[in-house]
Amino acid sequence: MEYEANPVPGSRRFSPGGVLLSNADFGRISAFVHYNLGAGGGPSGLFLGYLATYNQHTQTLYRAGLFELPLAQSPGQRLDDLAPHGYYGAHVGLNDLSLSSPRWGVQIERTVGVIRFDFISDLGEFKGAAYGGKPISTGETTSAAAPEYGFFVRAPLIGNTLFNNPSGKGTEADIGAAGLTGTRSIVPTGRPAFDDAYSRYGLLAHVQFSKLDMQSEQWWGSDSNIDGFGTLQGSSGGYVRFKYYPTPHMYLGVRYDATANPLVTRDIVYYAAFHVTQHARLLVQQVQTIGGEGALGAAITIGVPWPKGL
Repeated sequence: MEYEANPVPGSRRFSPGGVLLSNADFGRISAFVHYNLGAGGGPSGLFLGYLATYNQHTQTLYRAGLFELPLAQSPGQRLDDLAPHGYYGAHVGLNDLSLSSPRWGVQIERTVGVIRFDFISDLGEFKGAAYGGKPISTGETTSAAAPEYGFFVRAPLIGNTLFNNPSGKGTEADIGAAGLTGTRSIVPTGRPAFDDAYSRYGLLAHVQFSKLDMQSEQWWGSDSNIDGFGTLQGSSGGYVRFKYYPTPHMYLGVRYDATANPLVTRDIVYYAAFHVTQHARLLVQQVQTIGGEGALGAAITIGVPWPKGL
């Protein structure tokens, strides 16, 4: 159940939503499904669905199907808060493929020493909202004109497990980098189709010290033809996030988001999340657009059936 203090005209103040999550193992093959039940007048549909296997000897994960990009923060699972992180949801011109869209393709993730590498290739993406929101017509039809390729790397500088450390003085620090390249086919209403070759590059830094957590990402984009008239456009964006954990099951956060593509938007997100029962989490957030209005929202997440042993 999601609540919006100032819903846009035509939307509900309270929006019910549901998700079916399922995982099954078939020998060395695992299957995972995230199926949304629809919300806000939107249809139900598959949001994530893939097969995976892991080679213990080479420390390599193989995944095929509909999966999220291996970003620093899961955009669809809402593990942190409800607002998109910085550049994750950005569209550039008529190119509507964002970093937060799950991809249809293959992913190979390999750990070499302490460094994790991810390679992805895809030919399609999920269109819509993770929890089944009502689709918004844009007047364009888009698809992959060529395979998208991506490379992600993440390396720890300092390693420790915070909440398994009785002293509470653990420290973690890691850095990362990412790159994506592909070509979109865009068909505007009443106009001929055209292709937009694009690239996206990002850097990541993350530090945890005791109960404090800081994470920052910065992305840069380049599109060769955003409108069908040969217009080149650069884009950029990112975020800086600070979180504090009073307990392992509660956190307080503040995040500064910025995106330029080319119009600049800046937001500050204040949020808090905690367990109201052992199986339910309440999240409250305030999104304050710099130079604009704020939006108060909240969501309660309930998982059923209860995990065994809890």
